[in-house]
Amino acid sequence: MLHRLVVVTVIGFWAVMTASLVRRWLLEVKPESVPGTYRSVLTADRQNYQSRMAIYLPGVREKMGYTETVFLYSEDGKYRISNATRLRAPVPGFLEKLSAFALDMVVVVGKGYALERFSVVLHSPVIDAECRGEVVNGDLVLRAAVQGEGEQVHKLPLPRGGLVATGLSPLLALPPLRVGLRWSVIVLNPLTLEPTEVELEVVGREPLQWAGRSWDTHVVEMRSGYLKAQAWVSDNGEVLKEKTLFGLTLIKEQVIAETPALPQDTSPASSSVKRQ
Repeated sequence: MLHRLVVVTVIGFWAVMTASLVRRWLLEVKPESVPGTYRSVLTADRQNYQSRMAIYLPGVREKMGYTETVFLYSEDGKYRISNATRLRAPVPGFLEKLSAFALDMVVVVGKGYALERFSVVLHSPVIDAECRGEVVNGDLVLRAAVQGEGEQVHKLPLPRGGLVATGLSPLLALPPLRVGLRWSVIVLNPLTLEPTEVELEVVGREPLQWAGRSWDTHVVEMRSGYLKAQAWVSDNGEVLKEKTLFGLTLIKEQVIAETPALPQDTSPASSSVKRQ
């Protein structure tokens, strides 16, 4: 039971953190529940795209890691969304016993913009774990293993829109933002392995210093149960800063000429990767 809690917590942590990099405009929406879809994310300018955010701990100025996401469109017409996250310091909360870890994730989306499968692999000094998910007859089947032990299998209905928290953030599928706008996204609760609703609201506009200049940003508040977080989003939909639901701070980095750290399951269909 403890092993399962560690696995799903790590997966949820990755999702909230890294998948905050996966986002794109939707059509104008009314203030009501709006499920995100992969179609809204995998637009033409995201076919070969890279984004990276630095990780900071509360009260620590030094960068403690990074989370990097790459979108690749393959010749078979499928999309692969890959993430590599590296942390070299203790994380408060559920993950405080993990002194450092490497976390890799791959999502495969089919030609019809429907989720096919995903995998998450964790390596750390204290634990190795893997979780694989696959869509089977409209259900999401999860297989998790810790320290090489036998798999635990869980099956649940696929959430609306086909999005799961192991690959996507509550910030996914940002609509055109305006103060007062409210909407919601369905994500996979990392502790219960059940779909849950995360409420989002644009609570105001604030200037934010990033990359040597001041940016006028929308402030997006995220709420899930007793957890609350905020993100600062530029007018073109880029999340410049985020205080995650797990208490970490992410700040967007300028990636100029750097080879993306990709899991092995991602073979580039094109050598050209856009860096943001």
